[in-house]
Amino acid sequence: MNAKQYSIRTIAYTVSALVLIAALVVLIDPFLHYHAPVGNLQAVETDERSSMIGVASNLHYETALIGSSMSENFVASWFDDGVFGESSVKICLQGAHFSDYAIILDEVCSHPEVKNIVFSLDNYLLMNNPDNYPVTIPSYLSNTDLIDDSYYVWNKSVLLEYIPKFLINNKVESADSAYVWADDYDFSQYIARNVYNGQRVLVPEEEKPFDTYFTFADRFLDDMRPYLEKRPDISFYFYASPYSIFYWDDCVRHGNLTAEICTLERVYKQLLSYDNVRIFYFQDDFDLITDLDHYRDYSHFDQSVNHYMYECMRDGKKEVSQNDYYDTLLAMYDFAHDFDYEPMFH
Repeated sequence: MNAKQYSIRTIAYTVSALVLIAALVVLIDPFLHYHAPVGNLQAVETDERSSMIGVASNLHYETALIGSSMSENFVASWFDDGVFGESSVKICLQGAHFSDYAIILDEVCSHPEVKNIVFSLDNYLLMNNPDNYPVTIPSYLSNTDLIDDSYYVWNKSVLLEYIPKFLINNKVESADSAYVWADDYDFSQYIARNVYNGQRVLVPEEEKPFDTYFTFADRFLDDMRPYLEKRPDISFYFYASPYSIFYWDDCVRHGNLTAEICTLERVYKQLLSYDNVRIFYFQDDFDLITDLDHYRDYSHFDQSVNHYMYECMRDGKKEVSQNDYYDTLLAMYDFAHDFDYEPMFH
């Protein structure tokens, strides 16, 4: 074999290998970039940041559960109850900000069959500067440019890690267990207290002005409004998760209580002006947030709490309206302001 033949054969083998690898990735498609799972495969856990846009794009659903770690312990099939519809997907992104949610919402709202969006309205979304949180969803998975798909179809991690993970998880798990972490942690007052103690501010800070976060909250509202107005046929269920009493201790000690409650009031007032918006407020479930055996830190709770929130949204409980949201938030302020926190540390 001369040098020319060797080069031609090497190129041919290389091209063949690359084609086979690409074909394998496209067929199995662990991030659901091109299609829904084939055959008996399901949309099981792979990589959250990489796969959620594929879930939003390529699965059929009437209800989309969109949110942060507060949403990860939901089971999508709970919502296949006839109230929310017959098909649901969970589109969860730990610690996500609106730069990521916008990509997801663009896709979800482009599906005419969608009837409901259940959205985790985390306090941090309204009080963090969005400019500090760039997009974390890979652009080669969220755009329609086929050229940069090379980052996916010839990706070492996809080939050697995520395809095996996708196939193995399809044997041992289901789509309902994807990204559920409740079984990976212990929940108790001792664990929650120890975790929070490590970050507790010892010297309380001066109370911030009531309008400290209004600029950021208004940015959130400006970003969310187009979706509410573009799809008036979609019911948007916003829910405020029940952070533990330690969260409110942290809020008070950082001087945030007035500013935080005023920010919630500002946002809720404007969201509730839309006919297709419902808000469910769980932060004032005082028995729950003081029962620290449900928590693993100052905000994350066990799966029974997610099921409780689902039942409330299904049944219309813990819902606030234009008539009572202000009083609800005022009662939350009074409770957090007057609560005797010190016994919770003994």
